[in-house]
Amino acid sequence: MLLSVFVWAVLTSGLMAGSRSPGPAAGTSASIPAASIPAASAGSMQSGGPSSAPAASSAIMPPLPAMLAAIGDSYSQAYDVSPDLPHHQDNVQSSWVLGTGKGDGILSLRERFDALGASLTVVDAATSRMKMSDAVRQANLVVRAAQNLSPGATVYVTFELGTNDLCDQPKTDPAAFEAQLDAAIAILRDGLPPGSRILMLSVPDFGHFHTITQADPSTKSFFATPQNSRRCAPFLGADSPVSMKQAQSILARYDASLIRACEAIESSDGPSGRLHCTSNGDVLAERDFTVADLSTYDYFHPSYSGQAKMADAAWQAGDWGQKPLPASAESLAPASGGPDAASLRKAASWREDVKVMTPHHIDSPATWIGASLPLRRAIDLY
Repeated sequence: MLLSVFVWAVLTSGLMAGSRSPGPAAGTSASIPAASIPAASAGSMQSGGPSSAPAASSAIMPPLPAMLAAIGDSYSQAYDVSPDLPHHQDNVQSSWVLGTGKGDGILSLRERFDALGASLTVVDAATSRMKMSDAVRQANLVVRAAQNLSPGATVYVTFELGTNDLCDQPKTDPAAFEAQLDAAIAILRDGLPPGSRILMLSVPDFGHFHTITQADPSTKSFFATPQNSRRCAPFLGADSPVSMKQAQSILARYDASLIRACEAIESSDGPSGRLHCTSNGDVLAERDFTVADLSTYDYFHPSYSGQAKMADAAWQAGDWGQKPLPASAESLAPASGGPDAASLRKAASWREDVKVMTPHHIDSPATWIGASLPLRRAIDLY
């Protein structure tokens, strides 16, 4: 495990916190009042949004990236992944994108690239609690780190934001969401080295999450309690000023913005190879989740198996998904349903260690870069 080599590079003064409180997240996210939300339906409860942009592909598989960068929220941080770990904390060692934990059943993108022989610089810009309003800060982190790469080196960016925009009250105005997204994409388009690639994830299909949690007696009772009735309402809890039809419309508009942004990159920069973007809402919206794929702590964040499914879907949707992995790679993530007790103790110890890591602690071949976040352990929204 490379958990002890996590480098806290002081690239910005942003906050990385963890929370599940219903209050608004830090930042300048614009919100939309319930009364002004259009009631038009955007699709069925299972669809969660419009059709997805076709995955970008090339006749020849691109070279492995030199940097793997995560832009996102608590879903990319494996926040509250298991009730066996301390609550209200990130558990990046079990992240679908950056994880290096052994025995957790998750073969992350990081681990797959390592298995193929990549020597990665890893940039963890993803921050629990954050909304699309934080995308510009995170994009700047990635671009600044990319400036230190050797000429010809490329970056692979995973972009996963929007859950907190959808689940907070009031929900982010879709027009503001799109403007914030466009501002972040402009930074990436201007600052990433030529040949870099973006994987654009859809907002999780909370219409599907509504279906599976209401069909299960335990989770249905969980969200019926007063303390949980506002959690990502009306999808999970029921105490919401907006109707399900209105919430579905907002979700669809978020996804449409994400797909449009990705298509714009591919149409303008893809032909020259300057920058590529891949989006596939059919596989990148967690529509294959069951209740078992949600953490039993809050039935909102992905569990170990949920993180594993996200990793599988993201890898298959990307440009290297058809490249066979060495047989040894599968041994990194046996389907154990979670790590053993020794691994859990080591993970807990790592969380304490990262608080005192120096900003320039580097251990080859991987370099971990994260935001300077003095409030990382504070309670966050989701």
